[in-house]
Amino acid sequence: MRPVPATVLALSWLVAFNLRSGFIGLGPALPDLTLDLGLSFSQASFLVAVPTLMMGLAAIPGGSLADRWGPVRVIVLGLSLVAVGGGLRAIAPGFATLLLFTFLFGAGIGLSQPSLPRLMRSRFPHRLGVSTGIYASGLITGSIVAASITGPFLDRMEDPAAWRTPMALWGVLAAIALAAWLAVMRPWQGTEPAAETGTETPGYMTAAAEWSPWRDRRAWIAALLFAAQGLVYYLLVAWLPAIYGEAGLDATATAALFAVFNAATLPAILLFPGWSDRLHRRRPPIFVAAVMFLIGVLGLLLLPLADPWRWLWAALAGAAVSGLFAMSLVLPADIAPSGRAGAAAGMVLGIGYAVSALGPIVAGVVHDVTGSFEATLLLLPVFGIAMIVLSAIVPELPRSTSPLALRTGERGAGG
Repeated sequence: MRPVPATVLALSWLVAFNLRSGFIGLGPALPDLTLDLGLSFSQASFLVAVPTLMMGLAAIPGGSLADRWGPVRVIVLGLSLVAVGGGLRAIAPGFATLLLFTFLFGAGIGLSQPSLPRLMRSRFPHRLGVSTGIYASGLITGSIVAASITGPFLDRMEDPAAWRTPMALWGVLAAIALAAWLAVMRPWQGTEPAAETGTETPGYMTAAAEWSPWRDRRAWIAALLFAAQGLVYYLLVAWLPAIYGEAGLDATATAALFAVFNAATLPAILLFPGWSDRLHRRRPPIFVAAVMFLIGVLGLLLLPLADPWRWLWAALAGAAVSGLFAMSLVLPADIAPSGRAGAAAGMVLGIGYAVSALGPIVAGVVHDVTGSFEATLLLLPVFGIAMIVLSAIVPELPRSTSPLALRTGERGAGG
């Protein structure tokens, strides 16, 4: 007996939470970790870059495995690596072992993530937007909780080795999520088939088996959108406080604006994909989110300190990148034929995260060359315009809402 839809969504949210908490929780712990282990700044930077890199590299085989084994089983594998690799970071005696555990941790995230769109496609084919928004909110919540808890905890501790406690905590929480997933989803019983069941014709199934996202123009457009939003998101997460500081704000005001940016991401990740389901259209929500991003970054560029507008710029930018992120997760399940949503998600996430990792690097290099963040801020509206253009050509749902069209995956018409 398969678990009810609400239980599947709740567990997917819990999995998503643990795919971000241990990753984002490393940031506040990095200064103490660097001091405790005597690391160089270059070594410390690897600990941040490796998970992002592995999120992209492991997503491609992770998507293929989700189609072959079923997403329930692949999530078991990925979440096991997150729990073991993430938790063992707490006992790493030096850089080499810490880096090894970080590779395992990042690979677990990369393997797991494509399985979630694949699971939504098989369990909620008529509500992809709503179901995607629900589980994706777990990613955002994991980020916010990890950032909110880890920093204050370490601030109260005087021991440089205190960073090991939150690392162990995130590992234990991932293990608990894994146990809940195993107990309810029961992957050994084959509760999730490797391909969605249905009455597709042999010709359709043959075409689906031969389909590849690497040869599909729609998949490349989805990957470009994911890459664009990811690049600007990671850039802003890494450097937005420094941008505000360079504009003349003190630490308190900067922290408050950064909190607004992050807080705006949570409602948006639920709103935009749910709205797209009600419209039975993907392009309008993507267009609105891209326009919001353009307005927010133009305000940040031209009037960063104007009060009360500066609060609006931060909120618009945060909500926009979150909405674009959620919509980018919906698209692979839209465009893929039956049984191939994992491959589509793996390709989109693989390319997207590889490009996203460049965001903070580009901003840092540009600052080193020019001496300020002004040139970087000039790039952000360019990306906003690019995402507006992409919103006009992203894969769209078919005009027909017939059960046959939705069941057989005839999506992307008009895109």
